[in-house]
This record gives sequence, C-alpha cells and structure tokens, in this order.
Amino acid sequence: MDRRFSGALSRAVSVALFHFVVATARVANAEPNDDAALDLAKKAIEADYLGTKFAEAEKKLKQALTLCGPKSCSNKVVARLHRDLGVVYAGGMSKIEEGKAEFVAALKADPEITLDPDLTSEEIETVFKDAKAAAGIGGGGNPESPPPNPTPNPGPVAPAPAQGDLVHTPPPEQTVMTPVPIYTELPDGVEATKVVLQYRPFGASAWKTLEMPKVTQGYGVEVPCLDVGSVTGQLKYFIQAFDKDNNVVAFAGTRKDPLNVAIKLQIEGASPSLPGQAPPAKCSEAADCPPGLLGCPKPGEEKTCPEGEPCDKPPEAPSVARKNWVTLGLQQDFLGLSGTTGTCSGGNEYSCFSGDDFYEAIPYDKSGGEVAGGLAVATTRIFIGYERVFGKNFTAGLRAGFVFGGGPQAPGGAAFVPVHAEARAAYWFGADPFAGTGLRPFLTLGGGLAQVDASVKVTVYNTEQDFIADKRLVLDAWKKSGLVFIAAGGGAMYAIRPNTGPVAEVRVMQLFGASGTTLGATLGYSHGF
Repeated sequence: MDRRFSGALSRAVSVALFHFVVATARVANAEPNDDAALDLAKKAIEADYLGTKFAEAEKKLKQALTLCGPKSCSNKVVARLHRDLGVVYAGGMSKIEEGKAEFVAALKADPEITLDPDLTSEEIETVFKDAKAAAGIGGGGNPESPPPNPTPNPGPVAPAPAQGDLVHTPPPEQTVMTPVPIYTELPDGVEATKVVLQYRPFGASAWKTLEMPKVTQGYGVEVPCLDVGSVTGQLKYFIQAFDKDNNVVAFAGTRKDPLNVAIKLQIEGASPSLPGQAPPAKCSEAADCPPGLLGCPKPGEEKTCPEGEPCDKPPEAPSVARKNWVTLGLQQDFLGLSGTTGTCSGGNEYSCFSGDDFYEAIPYDKSGGEVAGGLAVATTRIFIGYERVFGKNFTAGLRAGFVFGGGPQAPGGAAFVPVHAEARAAYWFGADPFAGTGLRPFLTLGGGLAQVDASVKVTVYNTEQDFIADKRLVLDAWKKSGLVFIAAGGGAMYAIRPNTGPVAEVRVMQLFGASGTTLGATLGYSHGF
C-alpha cells in the first residue's frame, strides 16, 4: 500500500513538473506585444471584417503589425497578423495581389501557418495556394521540401510594418523615374499639427524634407520622380508627426534606422498609390527635364552653397490645392437707418411713397413722420464670382451679380441700379488651407459698384385736422445709398472635399455718393479646379 502510494505520488509530481516546465517555456517564448497585437487582430476580424467594415479591419491589423516592431512579437503572432490582413485584402477588398503578398509574409514568418477554416472561401484558398508557391512552400506546408519546380522569382513580399507608432507600411518597390507615394495615419489618441517626411535619394548624402498634407483619413505625399532618379537602388526615409509646440508625438523610422523602398527598373506587384488616387505616372528621363519644372535647373543657373552646407534644398511639398475657384452666392443687405422726425417733409435722405406713387405733399409737422433708426432689411443680390489663389493663403478675384428689392424712382431722382460689380481679395488661415477638408476661415477686403435701398413704414398726417381726427396715412420711406462702396469682413468655407464646399461671409459695406452703411450676410457654394 505504501509502495503504491509512493509510486502514484512520484508520477503526480513528475506530471506537475512537466506542465510547469512547458508553461515556463511558453512564457519565456512570448514577446512583450503579443497580447496587445492579438487583441487588435481579434477586434479586426470579429467586429470589423465580419461586419464588412474592411477599411477599419485593415487599419487595426496594420496597427497591430506596427506594435510588432523588431523583436516585439513572436513569429507566430506576426504570421497570424499577415494572414488575417491577407484575408481582409483577398476576401473583403478584392485586392488579390496585396492579399497574396500578405500571405507570403505570413508563410515567411511561420511556414506552418494555415487558413482559419471559419474565414476561408474558394478564392482565399486559391490566393493562399499561390502564396505558398511564391514562398517556396509545398502543398503540405513543409518548408524543407521545396516544390519540384521552384519559382525563380517569388514576387513581392509584403513589407514589415514601420518601426515607430505611426500607422504606416512602406511601399515595397517602385520603378525608376516614378514618384513614390508615402501614406501614414496617426495612431488612436494622438493629435498633430503637421506630419513631415524626411527622405534621402539613392546616392545622395543630404536629407530632403516634404510636409505631408491631409489625404483621406491620414497624411500623404509623393516623393518627386527626379529625386527617385533613373538608377536602381534604395530610397531611404522616415516620418515624424509634430504637435503645436513642434514636439515629435509619433514617428515611423528614424534617421539612424530609416525605412527603405526598392527602386527597380520593373516592379512585380501592383504600383503603389495614395488612398483614393491613381498610381503616379512615370516621368520623363532626367535628360528631358524642362526648365522651370520642380527639381530642374534654370538655364545658366549655378549652385552656390554656404561653406560646409549641402546644396540640395528641400523641395516644396506638392499640394493638391486647387488654384481657381468659382462661387455662386446670395447676399442679404441690412441698411443702417438714422433716427429722424419729419421724414416725409423733404430735405433729408428719405423719399416717401404710397405704393409706387411719390408723396409730394408736406405733411403736418407737429406729429408723425418718425423713424426710430437701426438696421432695416434692404436689397438682396445674387452673384457669381471667380477667385485665383496666389501662394497658399491669398486669393483675389471679381464678383458680378443682379440686385433685387430696389426702391421706386422719385421725380428728378435717379433710377435704381440693379447691378453689382466688385473686385476683392482675401487672406485664408492655415498652412495650406486649400489642400485639405474641413473649416477654412478667411478675412476679406473689396470694393466696387453697388446700390443698397431699404424702406420703413412711416405714419403721417396730411393736415392738422387729420391729426385731430386721427386720420393716419401710412407711407413707405425709402433710403437709397451708393453707388460706390468699399467692404471688409470675414467668413469661412467648409470644404466637404478639398475642391468644393459651402461658404458663409459677413461684411460691412460703406457706400459713397448717397452715403450709407450696410451689413451684408452672404451664403454661397464654391468649387475649385
């Protein structure tokens, strides 16, 4: 009995020791970001992919891959992330080449990786099978047994996520003399006032700088083709996001450990592009570079550089801003009226009418004829305008329109002029206000030709007897102002897309000739091209 108990106890201790060693080994093999990356992957597949929110699933999986920087996740976790991203591409977004590249990356990280049967379709299985062949792995999944006819060129492999916390995947390759599109998104919870790309062309010693404007949900820019060059090699770069105090709040790559894009004579995968845009076209050879083009020298131009400083100046960031803008709008005028008595007695700025008939009599002057003063609803004008952007923040242009609501013509007076003609200029706030979407505030100055008329109701008595009998006569007292004006004001446009959106403006117009001050409220819609 004691011997049997002793043997059972010995076996129990051995089993417990075995499980302890296995568990310890598993913990030792785990990498610091495995759990966080797997949590993102679970949300991406179970919440977003199965809910057909493919773009959100893609973003979460790319964030997870960003977490799995150098030695931050185990190979099995990295493989799963690439596999799941391949499923999103091939099964949800119909991006077959991108899906294949992700499957290849998954198999490189873990040759034993398989598809999740709950997420598998015939199309996904076909893409995964092609990826196995491209990765040099046979149908059985054994990396040590290459296929009978190994593919000499396995095709592009999905690049590893960038080092850092920006959501960014480097383009794997690009052809010579073709702009390289670089796109990134800020991680959740991070705000930045600008995002900057630092890059170094192959064979160059100096780094160049491009500010990345807003593109869809992130920031994007294209490295100019003349910096890409006509020679194969590596384009090196890194990205930094800055807050309003110019502190780095997020990054991808560093100057010491930059990201790389392979520049080739011919690429094997899909051409890279910014979200929602076509892949950039190949440029002419450098020998055909016309004077005046970005990066091309002017005739007879020589480079002079301060001693010890590189001659290569960072090129201006290419902007998607439209330079020409057309606006269709409506302005409601509110004319300032001064308080007065004896309004219809003549000798002042008012002309009184009964309907369209001019009131020529001299009313009883001891009562009636008062105007309290203030703003009165006046003329309404519709207009069309054209403005041109100069630099990034200034616009200048013209407006022309037709005016409604003018007053009747008094005997010996001028008829209402229903024409609006204006020259104007504006300053728009922001680093590159016409490149992105959202609110675009501005200040404006203008001047030109306009007439503003307004009327108020006035009660008069024709005679003293009418006053005693309380026999009232209600007239329209018209004030006319213009025809020359200057104006100043401000407003904002809300860009639904970078090239279109509604615009609102409030301004003060000072009219000369027949003097008057008007408040104008404008609502319109602008389109850029």
